[in-house]
Parts: sequence; C-alpha cells; structure tokens
Amino acid sequence: MATLNTLRTRGGVIVSIVIGIALLAFLLGDLSSAGNMMNARKMRVGEIDGNKIGYLEYTEQVDYLTGIQQTMTGKDALSSEEQMQVQNFAWDNLLNKYVLAPGFEDAGILVSENEQVDMVDGNYISPVITGTFVNPNTGVYDPAMLRNFVSNMDQDPTGKAGMIWNYMKNQMVKQRLFTKYVGLVSKGIYVTDLEVEQGVNNANSLSNIAYILKEYSQIPDSTVTVPESDVRKYYKEHERMFRQSASRDIEYVVFDVLPSQDDYAAVEKTVNEMAAEFAAAENPFQFATLNSQIPPVKRYLTENQLPAPLAGYAFGPDSKQMYGPVLDNDVYTMARVADVKMLPDSIGARHILLPADKKAQADSILTALKGGASFAELSEKYSIDSQAKLRGGDLGVFSPDQMVEEFSQAALDTKQGDFFETTTRFGIHIGQVTSKSKPVKKVQLAVITDKVEPSEATQQAVYGKVSQFIAAANGSAENFAKAVSDNALSKRVARIHNTERNISGMDNSREIVRWAFNAEQGDVSPVTEVDGNYVVALLTGVSEDGIAPLTAVSQNIATILRQQIKGKMLSDSLSGGTSLQAVATKVGAEVKEAGDVDFNSFYVNGVGVEPALIGAVSAVQPGALSKPVVGMAGVYLFDVTGRQNTDNVTPESERARLESMGLSYLSERVSQVLVEAANVKDNRVKFF
Repeated sequence: MATLNTLRTRGGVIVSIVIGIALLAFLLGDLSSAGNMMNARKMRVGEIDGNKIGYLEYTEQVDYLTGIQQTMTGKDALSSEEQMQVQNFAWDNLLNKYVLAPGFEDAGILVSENEQVDMVDGNYISPVITGTFVNPNTGVYDPAMLRNFVSNMDQDPTGKAGMIWNYMKNQMVKQRLFTKYVGLVSKGIYVTDLEVEQGVNNANSLSNIAYILKEYSQIPDSTVTVPESDVRKYYKEHERMFRQSASRDIEYVVFDVLPSQDDYAAVEKTVNEMAAEFAAAENPFQFATLNSQIPPVKRYLTENQLPAPLAGYAFGPDSKQMYGPVLDNDVYTMARVADVKMLPDSIGARHILLPADKKAQADSILTALKGGASFAELSEKYSIDSQAKLRGGDLGVFSPDQMVEEFSQAALDTKQGDFFETTTRFGIHIGQVTSKSKPVKKVQLAVITDKVEPSEATQQAVYGKVSQFIAAANGSAENFAKAVSDNALSKRVARIHNTERNISGMDNSREIVRWAFNAEQGDVSPVTEVDGNYVVALLTGVSEDGIAPLTAVSQNIATILRQQIKGKMLSDSLSGGTSLQAVATKVGAEVKEAGDVDFNSFYVNGVGVEPALIGAVSAVQPGALSKPVVGMAGVYLFDVTGRQNTDNVTPESERARLESMGLSYLSERVSQVLVEAANVKDNRVKFF
C-alpha cells in the first residue's frame, strides 16, 4: 500500500544505519562436531557471553528480519546478497541482546518515553527517521512524509505498516543507547598540552638526511640458527599476536563443463531451422517472445540504446532484412525490426493513484478533471501516492522506461495536455501528460537469443570423469595430488575464514564452504556444482578460533627472531665509525640521501615505510652521526644534513587533529572490545 511504498526506496537506509552502529562479529569460533545432527551441541550456531545460541533462536531472528526487508523493498524473495545482509543483521541483534543491552541496563543507560517521542518529533530526531523519510526531490528529511506514514498506518489491513513502525522504533532506541554509551567513553579521551607541544614541534620540523642501508638479505638465512627454546619463549611472551579466527585451508580442482562439438552442431541445426521460420513470420515480435531464451525488450529504443551490431542493423540500410544468426561468445543472435515509431525521449506527467477496486471513483475523477476540476486538489484528497500528492500529483519528467509499462504506454499514446486512465500493479492511475520532448526515431526490435550449452550427455561424460577422479583421490593428500597430476588438472588453493560464504574468486560456492567447516582434515569433498561446472576439494588445514598452536606459527616466529639476530649482526658492523662516509667505505655501502623527513608521516622518500627510521631522525641533531637503526628492510646509519622549521601546524590545529584521531573509529573499537570481552563464537558458517 502507499504508506509502505514511501519506505521501499529508503528501506535499506534503516538497515545500514543500524548496522553501522551495531556490534560487528570480530571474534569467530567453532563448535564440536560430536554427536548427530539432532544433538543440541551440533545445532548450536554460536555462543555469546556464555549464552548458547541455538539454530532455532537464530533462524527466528532471520525470518523476522527477512519479513521486514521484504516489506521494505516490496520483494517476494531476497537476493543472496540481501539474505547475507539479513543473516549478519540477525547476528548483530543477538549480540545486542546478550552483550550491549544487559550492560546498558546495569550502567543505568536508558531511553525514556519522553526521549522516544523527541526522537520522532522533537529537537533531536533519530537518524533512523531522518535517513528514511527523505523527500526524493530535495534529498532531505521531510516531516510531512513521516506524518503521512503514521496517519495512514491504520489503513493497512495487512498490519505490515504497523510492523515496520514498531521495528523502526526498536532500532531508534538501540541506536540512541549505543550513541550514549560511545559518548560516555569519548569523554575519557583527552589530549594533553605536552602531546600538543610535541606534535607541533614534530610536524613543523623537516629533516634532510644522508644514510646507508645494510639489508637483511645480505646475510643468508642458512647462516643464522634460531634455537627452538627461543621460539617457545617468544610464543609464550607474545601469545596475543597469534590470535586467529576459525578458517579452513583447501586445495581444489575445477572440471569445466563445456559444450562438445556435437552440442555446437545440434544447436546450429536448431538455430538455422528457427531462422527460416523467423524470417517468414508475420509477427516477428510474437515469434521472438515464444522462441528466445531471453525475452525480447518490448520498448521502442533509439540507436544509442542498442548494442553496436544491432544498432547498425536496425538503423541501417538492411533493416528490412533479418539480422543473423550470428554466433558470439557461445550465443546465437538473430533479429528483425518489428516496428518503427517517432516517439519522445522524455515525458512529463502527473497522476492520481487509486486502489484497484475503485474503478467507479476513478471514472468520476476523470470526468471531473475533464470538466475543469483542480488536479492538485483531487490528488490531495484521493491519491494514495503519498509522495506525488505532496507535489499536486506531479511525477516530474521521465523517460518512458522509468515507469511501469502500462503507465508509460498510456502516456505515450496521450497528447500533451490530455488526460488518461490506466491500471498497473500499483492500482488505477488517472493521469495527465504535461510535456513531451521532440519525437525521434525508435525501433521495436524482435531479438532471439539461443545459447550453446552442454547437453545432458556432455554433462554426464564430465561427471563420470569427476567420479573417477574422486575414487582415485580419496584417502590421503598424496592420492589427491596424484589424481590431479594423472588428469593434468590445475590445482588451486584457498583459505576460507568463517565470516566468508564463498571461495575468493568463485561466486556461488557456498556449498563447498559449508562442507569445509563440517569436514575432517584430509577429507575429499563430494562433487559440487558451481555455476555449471564441477568442483572437488581436499581439506588440507583446520584452524580454530583462539590462539594458534605453536606448531602453526613456529616458522613465522623463527623468521621474526632470525631477522632480529640479523639486525644485531648488521648493527655491530655499522657501529664504531667516526663518520658516515668512513662507515660506508668500511662496509662497502653507498651513501644515499632523503629529504623532507616528517615525524608525523610514515613514509620516507626513496626509502619506503620505515617508522623506526623516521622516529630516530627526529631525535638526532644536525651534524651528529646516528646509532644503527633496525628498520623493516635492514639496518640504517644516517646523519642529519639539514633541518628547517615551518609553521604549517598550530597548537589549535594539532589539538584538533589529535582529538579527531582519538575519536575516529571509536564506535567500531568499542564494539570490538565488548565482543572480545564476551568471548563470542560464531559457527553460522556450518549451517548457512
């Protein structure tokens, strides 16, 4: 109904606003796979602050929010992307229920009834409201749209408008509670005078340096031994560095299911037979509608609205003949010009929209308009299009393809200034054409497309090869590798995190992801169809949520410690010199220069990202030789050849910058801390 139509173009805004301030699932986990599928632990999709989240509790949230989203958008079914958004929002709602809401209540943070009224019609209106009821003409919040929605709620016999309103009120309260909490935390962020003074000094000082660099790669790894005891010690002292989310490593192969030569020949024969009938058809558009894999576009199109080959045909000298059949990218295309008309590119119109069962009232209004009645007054009184009625029913200027087909056709068939009546899925329209652009040549093109696809026999043949591959690959990673080699296949690898629903670079691979999180290491997947091809995967690695085991990170730790040892060795080789040039000569290094080194930056011209070097430069006086600086690429030795002071930064601007840095991403960081403290485990990837 009309009250819901006012929201359908803005429905996504409500969700995006709340998602923007809702908790994010940063910490992800896994559940035990013990027991059968009906076991309670097996049916647990997660855990939040000690609360076990069951499958039914989560799906109830998903179903509720799916209904909200469908009502908002007017869709009967959601796309996979929209379904994923709903699933994530349902999880955020549970995070709010078990993490935020109890904490707010304990802290005495609340939203009173008077404040809730003010959020709708007061001085501090909720962004849920201001982001939803936006006038499409001005692009700003329109209180009249809100009042119209609320006043018409009771006219909705389905109750959906009331459901949406209750949902919005709930989101307004959640948003305000979280904003208050973040506001309290922000008061603890303070910039001291010393920080400002140091920041100004650092920002207003630019240094030029001469330096030498001894790279880590100059010492072979094989010459540096890292004791296992040092690796274990480092791991124990830096455990938090190795926190990980649940993930799975897989190797997989793709069996492309492509048309065979027999498939091409069969389709070519069918297309040629169809082309002969198409060329002789008295009604080419009807023939195309009945025979094309993709229904032809009924609208009349200009030359620049068509693909170049079809435009050249339809507006060229051969337009009375048939185009094609042409095979391009496995798709046959043939076309005929069904009709040619001189039509406007744009139309101006206004309308009064009535419910579909108000035909007698529509006829009466049309008669009144033809008799000179005020269109704006009748629109205000009778129209259920709440947006257009605010403008006297005016729909502005639009191209015919912007409106539903029945309305556009009626407007095209009506002279400027005349009235018309037509019915669409929205109801009965009493319209008037207010303007028309100069007519231009347009064609209605009857296009038939027929894609060459693998036949059932071809699919079965490929499936047979896949089955043989699985039989050979099962049992071990060695068997999988041998089967890949024997079949001359290209093996691919992927790491899948439990926040992902597809393998990177492979859309619609959700079934493989779900399998990976329910399988055991070493398992080979069943045949999985992805976009018409067959995929088989091997689960090579399992990582659970929490601290990675030492065995998984020992090599990384050894690399870190090896670089530290190299840093010490290189530092020793650069020490003890009296000048930069003398040290460079001793170690065989080239003296290079870099300018405008700024403490507040992270990048040195000609060097790269070297924060340790930048920090050291600010602490060395001009003319003095530095101590060796262990950086990211190697070890540096430098002297400051020049330094100049600027007045680019003032104490006021620096204080504002530091305060802004402290407040940036505060909401996200607060959410992350709260989720970490709640020990959240997210196992939805096993189910959805």
